[in-house]
Amino acid sequence: MDNNRLTFKESKLLSAFGFNLFFASAASAVPEWSTKFWLINTTVAMFFIIRTVYAWLTMTDSKRYFSIGSYGMIFMMAFVCPQPIIRLLWIGESHLWILFVVTWLLLFIVTHLSKWKIGKMFKDPFDSKGGRIFHILFLIVIILLPFIMIFTSQEGTTITDQYIEFMAMGAVLYIISLFCLFMLPAFLIKPEEMDSL
Repeated sequence: MDNNRLTFKESKLLSAFGFNLFFASAASAVPEWSTKFWLINTTVAMFFIIRTVYAWLTMTDSKRYFSIGSYGMIFMMAFVCPQPIIRLLWIGESHLWILFVVTWLLLFIVTHLSKWKIGKMFKDPFDSKGGRIFHILFLIVIILLPFIMIFTSQEGTTITDQYIEFMAMGAVLYIISLFCLFMLPAFLIKPEEMDSL
C-alpha cells in the first residue's frame, strides 16, 4: 500500500457513504414513498460511492481525492433536490415537470462546458466588474426561475393551490439543486489547474 495514501479514517468514506444513501432514501420518501425512485437514487448514490472508493485506492493527492468525493456528494444533492417538485407536478398530471427537468439538464450541460470560467470565478469571485454582475444576475435567475415557471403556468397555479406547503418546499429545494449544479464543475478541476487559472 502507498504510504502517501489517506488512511481509511482520513478518507471519510463512511461519511460519504452515509451522506449519499441518506439523500437517496430521503428524496424517495417525499411526497410519498416510491420504490422506483429509491432504486434510481440508490443506483446513483452507489455509483459515486464506488467512484470515491476507487479514487481512495488509486490516488495519493488528497486534494484531488476530496474534490472527487465532494463532486459525488454535491451531485447527489443536485440530483435529488428537484425530485419533490417534479413528482408533485407529475402526480398533479401537469406537463410542467418536463420544463423543470429540461432546465436542470441544460444547466448541468452549460455549467460543465464552462467549468474553466466557473473555476476562475471560484478562485477570484469578484476580480472584475463583469464577474460581479454575472454573480448577481445568476443569483436572481436561480432564485426566481422556479417560481416563475410555477406561477406563470395555469397548471402550476392549480397544483400550488392544492399542495401549497409541498410546492413551496419543492421550489426551495429546486433552487438548492441549481446552486449545486453551478458549483459542481469546479470540483472537476485539478489543484494544479486551478492554480494556473
